[in-house]
Amino acid sequence: MNVPYKGAGFARLFYANLLSGVALLVPCGAAMAQDSGESSGQVTQIVVTAEFRESNLQETPLAITAATAEMIAAKGQTGIAEVATAAPSVTLNAGGGPGGAQTTQINIRGIGQTDFNLALEPGVGIYIDDVYQGIMYASTPELLDLERVEILRGPQGTLSGRNSIGGAIRLITKAPNNYREGYAEASYGSFNALMVRAGFNVPLVEDRLFLRVNGLAKHSDGYVDRLDYRCATGSPPSPGPAAGSPVVGDGCKIGEEGGQSVIAVRASLRAILSDTIENTLSVDYMDDNSQPSGVVLIGQKAWRGEGYNLNATPPITNPTANFMLPYGSYANYSNYTTLISTSAQYTLPAASLAKTWSISNNLAIDITDAISLRSITGFKKIDTSSAVDLDGSPIGRNTQAWQVDHEQFTQELRLSGYFGDAVDWTLGAYYYHADSLQSGRAGLDGAGATVPFYVPFDFAFSDPVEVRSKAAFAHVVLHPTDAFSITGGLRYTKDTKDYTFSRFIAPGAPVSFLSASVLPLDGQTGSFSGDNLDWRLAVDYEITPDLLLYAQASTGFKGGGVNPRPYYVEQITLFDPETVTSYEAGLKSDLLDGNMRLNLAVYQNDYSNLQLQLRSCPNFVPTGAAPNCAMTANVGSARIRGIELEGTAYPVADLALDVAASYTDFEYRSVQPVTGVTLNMRAPYTPEWKLSAGVQYTASLGGSGSLIPRLDVRYQSQVETQTVNTAISQIDGYVVADASLRWQNADEDFELYLRVKNLFDEYYFVNITDFYNAPYGFISGQPGRPREFMAGARIKF
Repeated sequence: MNVPYKGAGFARLFYANLLSGVALLVPCGAAMAQDSGESSGQVTQIVVTAEFRESNLQETPLAITAATAEMIAAKGQTGIAEVATAAPSVTLNAGGGPGGAQTTQINIRGIGQTDFNLALEPGVGIYIDDVYQGIMYASTPELLDLERVEILRGPQGTLSGRNSIGGAIRLITKAPNNYREGYAEASYGSFNALMVRAGFNVPLVEDRLFLRVNGLAKHSDGYVDRLDYRCATGSPPSPGPAAGSPVVGDGCKIGEEGGQSVIAVRASLRAILSDTIENTLSVDYMDDNSQPSGVVLIGQKAWRGEGYNLNATPPITNPTANFMLPYGSYANYSNYTTLISTSAQYTLPAASLAKTWSISNNLAIDITDAISLRSITGFKKIDTSSAVDLDGSPIGRNTQAWQVDHEQFTQELRLSGYFGDAVDWTLGAYYYHADSLQSGRAGLDGAGATVPFYVPFDFAFSDPVEVRSKAAFAHVVLHPTDAFSITGGLRYTKDTKDYTFSRFIAPGAPVSFLSASVLPLDGQTGSFSGDNLDWRLAVDYEITPDLLLYAQASTGFKGGGVNPRPYYVEQITLFDPETVTSYEAGLKSDLLDGNMRLNLAVYQNDYSNLQLQLRSCPNFVPTGAAPNCAMTANVGSARIRGIELEGTAYPVADLALDVAASYTDFEYRSVQPVTGVTLNMRAPYTPEWKLSAGVQYTASLGGSGSLIPRLDVRYQSQVETQTVNTAISQIDGYVVADASLRWQNADEDFELYLRVKNLFDEYYFVNITDFYNAPYGFISGQPGRPREFMAGARIKF
């Protein structure tokens, strides 16, 4: 038996020093709510729209991490995952499992979703200019022309609605304006990483019609090498023809994983039609031709090999070789080939492709001086095609192809107003309709591992999914005094979902008792319907203009659905929505004449109807059939408590310090024993501790501009990656540091920079797929990217 080597590497050596450094920063404040650090000497005042109206971040009674475009650029963050993972209580990983490199797994305060399947809903809502992104596929767009990012922690059931049970991530782009301006940026770095982005804003009709256009193109090679097994070791993985592709390129390398090639463009047209009517129309397109996420095999049992004659008497067993490379490697033996050495052998293209385009329209009408109407309309189409070779070996244990065609339409209406200084109110309605087709092919030859001979398990699927959701909501803020406010909210939601199963054997593929077992599912449909009423009550008191206390209770839910992985017709079952009731108190403060900001939040989530996957469900297995089960069901409840801190400080005018920290205590309160989960286990991707800290100094060079060094460090404690916790599926705690050096001219319109990601070259994992104790007998992981350098230039005009 081979099990993964568990070493913390640099993290354990550096952790004590990191905590000592942070202890010096925390009294000064710290967090993402700071400007780029250019000699301002004061924290930035950020306007957010989380509660349907513009308000200062520090006057909004919610736990919000807000980052402007300038902050993001100063930290050298190039994707939403980097922005989110620097926030307290947030984990965001891209590319885990068979969903493709563009799929995301997001968790906030111990609540989220790790299963990409369309039968399940996200647990954290993503919104682009208030348009909801309905699925986990291709849900993290490029950071193109952003004004700011708002990360709302805790359930947003009344503000954002369904599937924001853990929180919401809101991306707000820059609006076209009346100025002629533009920018261009180019960079080059490790793994032949090339990035070019540019944009411009132009008034077409002065004071009336404005156009804003932005584009991006980037490419990088992969960081995980795919090696031909026979070339690398001198022997085939099993008798008969060698499993593997022809050797091409240098050495034994046949390909890569983890590379990226993206083109994206966005255009917005804003029209001021009259003194009371304004409309913004936006269109965006992205073509992502990336490689699959990088995978390394880190645990393997004795496997049965492919290529044997099933009619042999007796059947021949074949314990295969060890396909694990040394711990710390960025390489595997994946060849994306399955049904090896049979007449139906096939190889999937090692690619993860996604094309998306969307159009949205935002219409604002001032009906009176005190009442306004806003209409937000969105349409989005996503086409993805991805292949995964999850076992990282030259034999087809778990090789899958997935295609998703998704179309969604959303419409939201908000009627807002105020009664003097005493009341602010919003009434609204929301509609969502999505049609999707989830199709592909699964080569799961490893399912026969318990049988002493090779059994092919290969089938195709094409499952239509239709989702409809309607909601009505109300939000009211009362101001009994200038310093005291009471906020209330209600939202009623009605959901329906239809999931139709299509299962068939691909032409020419062999049929075994395993693959034939799924055929009776063909043509079956599962339908879910449910409704939910969410509420929120909050109070806040402004002790001084720079110190706000707040407390709130709120609810949220994640939609129910249909079990997407039935082995038998009896397992086409429904599961109810997850629900949460959250209690939160917080403090927001700007201190020392605006030179320090310190925000604190404490909370408790009572989390019910957890959607977990059953490993055993004897009541849903036909008499005499194998007891196979991978059924999603509502099987437990949990209590989650935590504390979060964010702050920023300028000890001196040109020195900026920031820190964000969180502690999360996840405790199951009840779980059905058939899940395999016990009360002492933790939820996946919920670290107990998270910590990020940064320091930046702006050194004036007089008329020659400024030199700006920056260092960012983040720590994450050990996390579980599977619902049923096991020692081999844990990700050890790790520390990752990034550094940058920028030169900016005196006019601040030209910049040169050098960036280093993963400064100390820490080897760590961002995702782990654990099939070690399942029939497949392996565990694989997605390693974080190694140390990378990048140099670039940016000009504004």
